[in-house]
Amino acid sequence: MEVFLKGVYRNFFLTGARIVFRLVNRVLGQPASRNTMLQSDFFDHPPASSTTSTKLLKKCEDAHSDKRQLLTRSFHVVSGSTDSDQKEQRNGCIRVMQWNILADALGEGADNFIKCPSQVLKWKSRRLSCLQEILTYDPDVVCLQEVDHYEDFFKKHLERVGYVGTFNPKPDSPCLYCLHNNGPDGCAVFYKSKKFTLISSVSPILEVVERGQKWTTNQVAVLVRLRCNSPEKEHPKEFVVGTTHLKAKSSYQKLRYLQGLNLLAILEKQADKCPLIFGGDFNAEPTEKVYKAFENSKLSLKSVNKLLSDDGSSEPPYTTWKIRPSGEMCHTIDYMWFTQSQLQPLRILQFPSGVEIGENRLPSRNYPSDHLSLVADFAFTL
Repeated sequence: MEVFLKGVYRNFFLTGARIVFRLVNRVLGQPASRNTMLQSDFFDHPPASSTTSTKLLKKCEDAHSDKRQLLTRSFHVVSGSTDSDQKEQRNGCIRVMQWNILADALGEGADNFIKCPSQVLKWKSRRLSCLQEILTYDPDVVCLQEVDHYEDFFKKHLERVGYVGTFNPKPDSPCLYCLHNNGPDGCAVFYKSKKFTLISSVSPILEVVERGQKWTTNQVAVLVRLRCNSPEKEHPKEFVVGTTHLKAKSSYQKLRYLQGLNLLAILEKQADKCPLIFGGDFNAEPTEKVYKAFENSKLSLKSVNKLLSDDGSSEPPYTTWKIRPSGEMCHTIDYMWFTQSQLQPLRILQFPSGVEIGENRLPSRNYPSDHLSLVADFAFTL
């Protein structure tokens, strides 16, 4: 009942707030795209022809007027797999990136990163670093959260280097309450069309059930079922990959748990005994019930970043590290789950140290989001 009443309260009062904010935005001349207010360049109006990831990455690096360098991170080779094996297996494995990129509207407004220079938070600068981070690791599948520039930036540029995307906006995105926003944020999944064939996709709005009452929340997910385009025509490999962004704030642990139960039911139905890779910003530490629900589900899921620890059973000390007016916030809340009975992680991207991140934490001149990306290579075991 507590969760139900919170939902009723929120919808009643915030519906009016959204109307007010939209009217204010309209009066102040909210642009269809913030880029129309900025000086036109390659990244606003790219050529229609395709290019390569390497060439586009070089354009991102050269476009930074201050020649900034992103955080340098290396891969951890999972025990039992040599580095030479990794190089030989790169074409036969699946590289997945999971990342909360930090919505433009929130980065410059509501999130209030007091130690990050305002110029660094401006989208025209930060978007280059976001694209650069993705292209640096060249993932086969990209799972993103807080995407509020899907059509005008990520879809436009990632399609030029061979990706196909699916986007699911939040019904009542917090971005809509920010002045000069670019529309709602949501979750997106991109995959390389040359490497995979799309079998099916679903973009659910998460529902919860409490005391017999079912109601829709403001959080969403994206799931795609892909078939590998490989020489094995008789036995092509298929897998399901997806992402979500669960409810934020510490007081909503129960809601996150109920959302997690809904997600697990959806994942079980969509996977149907198929290997699964599922990443997201869960907004939940490993001690929360929603984490335990995924860890103990009958889908045989394991969090890939546990394999970075010495004992193979501990999450990294942080996946997000920021400073707000209320103080420093260092948490582990982002995860990439995989079906451990059907997939074998080969390499996992390691996390930078506190010294490498810097005393002003994230986001920063050297990193565009308050969340660190998660990247891992997987091979099929069957």
